[in-house]
Amino acid sequence: MKLDRRYFLTLASAVIGSPVLAVGQNSSDTTALFLSAASDSDDQHWVIGFELVDGKSAEKFRHLLPARAHHIAVHEALGVFVVIARRPGNYLWVGDLHSGEPLAEITVPVDRHLYGHGVFSEDGRHFYAPENAWQLINGDSGRVVAWQVSRDSQGFSMVRAGDFPSYGTGPHELLLKPDQNTLVVANGGIRTHPERPREKLNIPSMEPSLVYMDAVTGELQEQHMLDAEYHQASIRHIDQNASGQIVIGMQYEGEPFARAPLLALHEQDKPLQLLWAPEPQQGQMKQYIGSVRYDRSGRFFAASSPRGNMISFWDVATGEMIKSLRSRDGCGLCAIEQGFLFTAGSGRITQYDMVRDEIEALNSGSFGKVFWDNHLSMIAR
Repeated sequence: MKLDRRYFLTLASAVIGSPVLAVGQNSSDTTALFLSAASDSDDQHWVIGFELVDGKSAEKFRHLLPARAHHIAVHEALGVFVVIARRPGNYLWVGDLHSGEPLAEITVPVDRHLYGHGVFSEDGRHFYAPENAWQLINGDSGRVVAWQVSRDSQGFSMVRAGDFPSYGTGPHELLLKPDQNTLVVANGGIRTHPERPREKLNIPSMEPSLVYMDAVTGELQEQHMLDAEYHQASIRHIDQNASGQIVIGMQYEGEPFARAPLLALHEQDKPLQLLWAPEPQQGQMKQYIGSVRYDRSGRFFAASSPRGNMISFWDVATGEMIKSLRSRDGCGLCAIEQGFLFTAGSGRITQYDMVRDEIEALNSGSFGKVFWDNHLSMIAR
């Protein structure tokens, strides 16, 4: 498909709304708190909270972490966020959303490690996180652990309350369907071990899958696999829109120049819908999607390709890529009013107005030299 700027602008304006307002001018954005893990040039690792003020990013808090982190889960009503250690880390670091002050640091059992993602239930009573039971060297080692959460005048607590199979290996990102009864799990299919921290141990035999499971009983509801020729496309990152449609981002572990799917859409009880970008954009993704996020309308989604220094934008209705932007090491994505905010391993913070088709790098000098990790979270305050 030819990438038609006029088509994109017309469609975005109609879907997202009119009259046109600049990104960040809506009150929900100017008062939003954004959170990300970051590292500095001294190899220290941080959680940083920041706001957007007059076109600039303003730091609200930062705290030192015990090791590198990956994703940050937030729950506004509880007023807490949970920083999840990067694979093969073993800590959950809990902080207060308003002050950033630490509330708890929790360590998983010695025979487990985390995969960097987690999600709260809507009522805040449970927190779910994927783990690897690494001593299970045969068969699937992926687990999903349900934590019971409480915050009251006595303080904050998280207690392990359920431990279910993920029905695969290497579970990465997960989310709860709108009914709050169904967990969706991206099983990357890659076996790992803490004694060989970043090594991928089963590339020839990996079997990624997208799983739907009961959030209370852990019972398997659906499991979707890729065709055998694409079994090395690791299903890693997912997001959903208001209708419950899932977008999937993948990372291909096969031959460097093989043509492999990197994105897909899914609805329950239906097959996976693989998405392909036109060339040369498909090749420019470098077989790696770092994050996927729907815009606020749910009609578009963005996919980051940090290895290819590119962020692409897709029309859900047609399944086609409609635009791409260059972003050096851009990975973290978050939907904001009329567009997206994205962070990069280079330290840049950028906003993109889909309606105006305008991209703006924000002044982030107040942070010093930091390198943003792969994911960006937000709450409106």
